[in-house]
Amino acid sequence: MTDKQYASSTPSRLADVRERMGHVPLIRKAGFLYSFLAVVVIFGVFLLPPSGPPGILQLLIVVLFTLLFLAWAVIVFTDELKPEIMKTATAVAILIVGAWLYYRYSTGRWSEMTELFFNFEVIRKAWPTLVQGFWTTLLLAVCAAVVSTVLGLLLAVFRSFNNVVLNVFIIAYVDFFRAMPIIVLMYLIYYALPFMGIRLSAIMSGIIALGLNSSAYVSEIFRAGFLSIKKGQIEAAHALGLNPVKTMRLVILPQAFRVVIPPLVGNYVASAKDTALASAISIIELLKAGLSQKSLLANPSPLIFVTVLYLVMFVPLTRFSGLLERKMKASQRKVNL
Repeated sequence: MTDKQYASSTPSRLADVRERMGHVPLIRKAGFLYSFLAVVVIFGVFLLPPSGPPGILQLLIVVLFTLLFLAWAVIVFTDELKPEIMKTATAVAILIVGAWLYYRYSTGRWSEMTELFFNFEVIRKAWPTLVQGFWTTLLLAVCAAVVSTVLGLLLAVFRSFNNVVLNVFIIAYVDFFRAMPIIVLMYLIYYALPFMGIRLSAIMSGIIALGLNSSAYVSEIFRAGFLSIKKGQIEAAHALGLNPVKTMRLVILPQAFRVVIPPLVGNYVASAKDTALASAISIIELLKAGLSQKSLLANPSPLIFVTVLYLVMFVPLTRFSGLLERKMKASQRKVNL
C-alpha cells in the first residue's frame, strides 16, 4: 500500500476501531457537531448587536460569540476523522468571520479609505505611467539577474581552483561590492565614469550597479553550493581522468544547482526590489512612477497598485523556485535509487 492510499484509508480504519470499541465521545458525534454549529449560527443571527462601536455589554456578547465559534472550530480540527476539506473550509470560515466582525464593529472609515487608497479612477489615469515604470523595473531586474549570475558563477568557479592570486582578487571584489551601498555605486557609475571617458545611459548604469552588487552575493551562494559537494565525488572524477573543467561541468555544477536555487531566487527578488534605488539616477522605475502619480493626482491609490504589480512579479517567481526545487529533489532521489 502506498503512502497516499494509507493516508486516505486512515479515517475509515480509525472509524472501524471506534465502532468496535463501542464508544464514541459526544463531541466527536456528527449530530453534536452540527447542532453546535446551528447554535453558533442562531447566536450570530439573532443575538449579535447591530453594527457600530459596541458598548461593554455588547462587546461581551461579541466575545462570547467568537469563543463559541472558535470552540466549534477546535472540535473540527482536533478530530482525526474529519476530512481535510472540512478542516480547510473551517479555516477559511475563521478568516471570513474574523474579518466580518472587525468590519462590523470597528470604528474604521471604510468609505473614506476606499476613496483614498483604492480609487480606480485615479489608477486609470495613472495607468500608462505605471505600466511604463513596470516594464522599466522588469528590464532592470532581468538584466541585473543575468549579469550577476554570469559574474557570480565565474567568480565562484575561479575561486574553486584555489589559486592564491585569483583568490585575493575575488575576495577583495566580493567584500568591496557587498559593503558598497547600491545607491553610491549607481552615482559613481553614472556621474563619475564620464570623467574617465566612459559614458553610459541611466538604464545601463543601473543594470551594471545592481549586477555588480548582486554578483558578490551570487558568488558566495555558488561557492557554498560547490562546498556542499563531497570530496569523494571530485576525487572519483579525477580518477576517471576528468580535468578540472570537465569535473566542474559534469560533476559539481549539476549537483550545486540543486542546492543554490532557493537562495539564488531570494537574492534575485532582493535585487529586483533594489531597482527602486535607480530613481536616484533619473530612471522612472515602478516605485518612482507610483510616487510621481501620487503627487500629481494627490491620491495614494497608485502606490497600492504599485504594490500589486510588485506581487505580480515576485510571488510567481518564489512559487516557481519551490516547484523547481521539489522536482530537482525528486529527480535526485530517483538517481540515488
